[in-house]
Amino acid sequence: WPNMRPLFKTLAELRESLAVSLGFGAMAGVIDLQIPILNQFLQQAQQQLWRDVRWRYLLKQHIEALGVGQRVLDVPDDAPIGVMFGVYALYQDSWYAVKAGLPRVGEPDGGYPLWYELTAREQGVMQLEFEPVPEEEPVLIRIEYYAEPKRFTQDDDFCSVPDDLLLALAVVMGKGHYRQQDVQLYADRFANMLRQAKAENFGVDGEDDLHRARKQAAGAPRVIRSSETVVERDDTPYWDIYRTTRK
Repeated sequence: WPNMRPLFKTLAELRESLAVSLGFGAMAGVIDLQIPILNQFLQQAQQQLWRDVRWRYLLKQHIEALGVGQRVLDVPDDAPIGVMFGVYALYQDSWYAVKAGLPRVGEPDGGYPLWYELTAREQGVMQLEFEPVPEEEPVLIRIEYYAEPKRFTQDDDFCSVPDDLLLALAVVMGKGHYRQQDVQLYADRFANMLRQAKAENFGVDGEDDLHRARKQAAGAPRVIRSSETVVERDDTPYWDIYRTTRK
């Protein structure tokens, strides 16, 4: 099923594998005492892998109508604070980029949102503020972002990044913490796994980002891979399109 997020291992399953890799497999009593720190290794490894790699299956799209006279939309709950991959508005059946940063004095206004800014108008709620506000009809807004990892604190919680990489990194952390002599061997193994994973994570990471930037600079349409579809879109600033069609 193309729309399903990959189903990875649970915290309990990964903790059991981690304990075996660290030499605790036959010591049930020791494992019980080490549960908090083993969980911490796994949780920290997930956060590091989420920050270091833009996993393409975590790229999400949220589409919502900005109503007539409406100025703000709530940022999706699972979007990282302050990190948007892109904001787009639907105009004449095409999606166009909305500029980051509210307009300065002297810039033209109109009846369609051309700029946005991330704000925190309510405690604990991040919002996108748009200018100008729609005047004649609602405008569809598409917010694209890399979703934050799901909860990973209970034994039956699934991890949100590839479990083999997560376990490999947690093993390196554990071996370093317990000063096991083969830590460098496992660190090298993890580094190789990470390089391969980045190469397979085509479309959103590493060298491909540079290639995409060069294509955009040359005027080519941007193609983005997501867990739902492959979207071809025009990153021409929205105001340039709107101004041309309003003449």
